[in-house]
Amino acid sequence: MTKAICFFNHKGGVSKTTTTFNVGWALANKGYKVLMVDLDSQCNLTGLVLGYGKCKEDSELENFYNNRHNLTMETIVESLINGNNPDLFLDGSIGNITDTLNPNLFLLAGHLNVSELDSQISVSLKIAVGVPATRNIPGNLPKLLHKLAAKNNIDYILYDLSPNIGGLNEVILMSSDYFIVPTAPDFFCWQAIGSLTKNISKWHEEINHFKRSNGFDTANYAIKNAPKFLGTIQQRYRPRKGSPAKSFDKWIERIKEEVNSRFVPTLNNLNCIIDKNKIEEILKTSPTLEPYDLAHIADFNSLIAISQELRIPVFSLTKEQIANSGQFGHSLNTMDESKKNFEAEFNDLAERIIKLTD
Repeated sequence: MTKAICFFNHKGGVSKTTTTFNVGWALANKGYKVLMVDLDSQCNLTGLVLGYGKCKEDSELENFYNNRHNLTMETIVESLINGNNPDLFLDGSIGNITDTLNPNLFLLAGHLNVSELDSQISVSLKIAVGVPATRNIPGNLPKLLHKLAAKNNIDYILYDLSPNIGGLNEVILMSSDYFIVPTAPDFFCWQAIGSLTKNISKWHEEINHFKRSNGFDTANYAIKNAPKFLGTIQQRYRPRKGSPAKSFDKWIERIKEEVNSRFVPTLNNLNCIIDKNKIEEILKTSPTLEPYDLAHIADFNSLIAISQELRIPVFSLTKEQIANSGQFGHSLNTMDESKKNFEAEFNDLAERIIKLTD
């Protein structure tokens, strides 16, 4: 059965898109078929897969979206808003998901018009009882995406969401099986954990009301309203001797404290969190980690530009590819060692996710 994982933090600048891509690639390397869904109207994940350096002319992107063989969120949004049946997309006549450079990893490309669907869903969640024609809109998107995944024998759906608290994010998060919160070590990300605590609690209540009011409170409804929190991924810090520098470590610890003191208890009350004993068992071989701390990933620095140009993760770069960039000179061996460290981190992270979602 396909498992859906949402990467969400309504505070931007936390490497959410890069993390989605890297985790997707790491899972794909282990033989799982993974579909990444770009639900951010900025379409950064789509740009990463298609290649920031590949589409040098606007016409190349235009041709991609005009190609009837490519299924994108543009077509899906238009169809859902018009009230079409989600099964319309299952025979491939309206296009197919996009291949990446990893044979097990696929993309459902984003589009600016997902913001229109966001508005429609937000309205539908509030007025569906008064306007019955709108009541199917919220559930039809996750329903369609799961059917599309099943058709393509997908093991994992990874959702990349925009940094906001709109209706689209609400529906996708609350319809997911699991979610992960990427964080960065700063004051605003620490603040965001408190805000997430309030908003997820509010969303849970709102979805419950929506389901009851419209007769959707059945086990097979697409918005299950019980996503399990797997943990945070602490990243974008600069290391010193293998650990976060003191200025970053301060915020990492404060974020962990906020997660454990406020976020986790709230999610426990909502039944929206993975069992603590299970995550403790999985993390016991990682002495620097504890529930609900999934990984610590340092800043990619200059390696990120090379990986974006080549459309592969930092940890898949070869020493030759790093050398051919001409950026490093005498520090080539250091960069290659960094790449190997990232490879180990994402391999371990993928293993944790597989075990937690088993």
